[in-house]
Amino acid sequence: MDNKPKLTSMHVNMYALANGMNTMASQIPTQYIMMFCTDFLGISPVAYGTAMGIAKTFDFFVCIFAGPIIEKSNGKHGKYISWMRILTATLFFGNIIQVFDTSAFITNPTIKLLFVCFGYCMFHGSMNFNATVRGSLVRKLAGANMEDRRKLTTRQSQVGAAVSIISSAITLPCITFVEKLTGSPTLGYFLVALAFSSGFVICNTIFIKLAAPFDPPAPAASTGAKSASLKDMIEVIFTNKQMLILVITYTLFSIGSQINAGVTTYFFRVTGTFGQYALVQTIRAFVAFGASIVVPPIGKKLGKKTSLVIGRYLYSAGAIFIYVFGLKSDGSANLVLMTIGMCLLRVATYTYMPFGVNYWLDCAEYGYYTTGKDMRGFAAAIMNIPTKIGFAIGGSAVGYLVAWAGYNVPAGATVGQFTYMNRYMMVLGLIPAVICIFSGVLTQLFYKLTDEEAAMYAKANAERDAQIEA
Repeated sequence: MDNKPKLTSMHVNMYALANGMNTMASQIPTQYIMMFCTDFLGISPVAYGTAMGIAKTFDFFVCIFAGPIIEKSNGKHGKYISWMRILTATLFFGNIIQVFDTSAFITNPTIKLLFVCFGYCMFHGSMNFNATVRGSLVRKLAGANMEDRRKLTTRQSQVGAAVSIISSAITLPCITFVEKLTGSPTLGYFLVALAFSSGFVICNTIFIKLAAPFDPPAPAASTGAKSASLKDMIEVIFTNKQMLILVITYTLFSIGSQINAGVTTYFFRVTGTFGQYALVQTIRAFVAFGASIVVPPIGKKLGKKTSLVIGRYLYSAGAIFIYVFGLKSDGSANLVLMTIGMCLLRVATYTYMPFGVNYWLDCAEYGYYTTGKDMRGFAAAIMNIPTKIGFAIGGSAVGYLVAWAGYNVPAGATVGQFTYMNRYMMVLGLIPAVICIFSGVLTQLFYKLTDEEAAMYAKANAERDAQIEA
């Protein structure tokens, strides 16, 4: 008799909603943190870039060790569920600390920046573990069923797009409302982040309860403590050619997209269109939601590789579009064309985002099938590495790139300006486009794993596992 719990729509939906609420909360520091530091905390772009470079390098090393630590663990609530219980709290506090204005009791800009970096490290360090355990749970929840794996990741992208509509529509108006009500230009960022983060805690707690039967505590003898190590994870990356090309291409894309995301808010601040930013974000979110519904069936027919390649090229096209058409000839914002370009960037990510961790699981199944060494537990951990490299390089480079474009806040002013607006537009569009084109070319030339092969490997590996257990 098969006592394995069955995956239901409730599991799929709560898996997606918990992640969606966390993404919704984290969008506030993600989109506004650099502007928050430079415009409200009095921190220079170079100081921000330097400090964040250190914080993001630390975050990267946490990412490297997260996979081996998780694989060696065997908590009383299950290998992955035990971690999720802890991370619910650390993600909550790390997120809100980043946008807490310490000016009332800290006057030194360096100490203010250290406080922000502490919150950044708490949140993103926790995300290293959270992304890994969530990715690993896909295999726990769906088993070798490739369709169920796709359902989980597709629903996650759809819910993420849906909650993005809500956050885009209400975040800035809520922040502005609090500012008018209290006279504080920063309190709104903190309170909105607090509200969204509280929603994440509720949804994640419900999901943990639902998913617990899929991740029972393993017997002490089967924790894998001897086999799970940093050396093993590095070996997976460099001996599995398909995994290696994914790491390289995803890293390049992460660097390019982080540069774009890190400086987008400045466009609306310096062109005097910050009041329309919420509308633009909402339009972009609606387009992303539509893409999350329409694109997955198309992607299923095209295959994972083709979807990934198209996504890279489309993102590059969108970034070039922003660079060329974002500003009018007189230097004012061309909001219509800027919005179209930003929508193209979001649609590009949804050409492959619905497959999510499945790219990495496919490579891990391929590796297990060809070598006989089961390292599938590291797939989700490796998936997180390119993102963290992108944060470390692209996310910290924005400080120096913004300084290169001559950003400054004049004495007595509340809004900054760029001395070299053409350089800023290069940072916003052209530089990310070039990096992402390179990522697309490498993917097209060197990533060879087909969906049919991946399904065959997963099925054969499941049969092998059943024989070993028997």
